Amino acid sequence: MKKILILSIILSSITWLACQDKTEKKPDAEADCNKETTIKDPNNPKPMALMMRTMANYCDSMRVDLLAGKTVDSVKYPLLPFWRAEPTDSSNLVELFYNNAKDFENAYRTLMMSQENQKENYTAVINSCINCHHSFCSGPLKRINKLPLDYKSNQ
Repeated sequence: MKKILILSIILSSITWLACQDKTEKKPDAEADCNKETTIKDPNNPKPMALMMRTMANYCDSMRVDLLAGKTVDSVKYPLLPFWRAEPTDSSNLVELFYNNAKDFENAYRTLMMSQENQKENYTAVINSCINCHHSFCSGPLKRINKLPLDYKSNQ
């Protein structure tokens, strides 16, 4: 129960902090100089990026648990509806993005609903991440590609 409370507080804090208006007014000349060189995210990550980073941490932890022979569940690793959060780049919110998000959600729910074949189901979750990040925001692929399990299938 403490873990759920702490996780709720952390997620609420992240969401609250991400929604704060931290923009500073720049002189017009400086603003014009920075228009084309604006870097998205490094200093002010959007809620979707924060959720995805949390999910990557979940996957790191799930990977360790599964390799140790433990089962994973949605109490310890709740589904974060990142597709509803503000993205870094709103132009990515197209039908393909939402279809990929639905594929991820289905794979995640399959993983959490069945204690059998969790390694295979976890692999399907990671593959859905890889599939989406090939089309949108390829930067995290280096980290995501470290998440698959090295195991032998029972089939």
